[in-house]
Amino acid sequence: MTQIRISGVIAAVPTPFDDHGDIDDAAFIEHARWCLNNGCDFLNVLGTTGEANTLSATQRSALMMTAARELDGSRLMVGTGTPDLETTVALTRRAFDLGFAAALVLPPYY
Repeated sequence: MTQIRISGVIAAVPTPFDDHGDIDDAAFIEHARWCLNNGCDFLNVLGTTGEANTLSATQRSALMMTAARELDGSRLMVGTGTPDLETTVALTRRAFDLGFAAALVLPPYY
């Protein structure tokens, strides 16, 4: 495992939704690319913007796959923390497998 030093401007990118309430992958990628091309060093996907807590593990994993496929994973961290340990571990492993530079994990709070 390679260690990456994360520093600079790290933007927490929002997860956009379409009129049907589904994640709008195209809008997400467009905004993420804009951020990376306009001064952001890293992006925090599914992190501190809050909407990740309303998504299922399947939805979160799908957005993680989209981000990893379309963006440079060495410039991405992803929020993998959930209220239950099993899902947090699964999402964190998925982030590693997809090549994210870091995972942002919540401390246990229950």
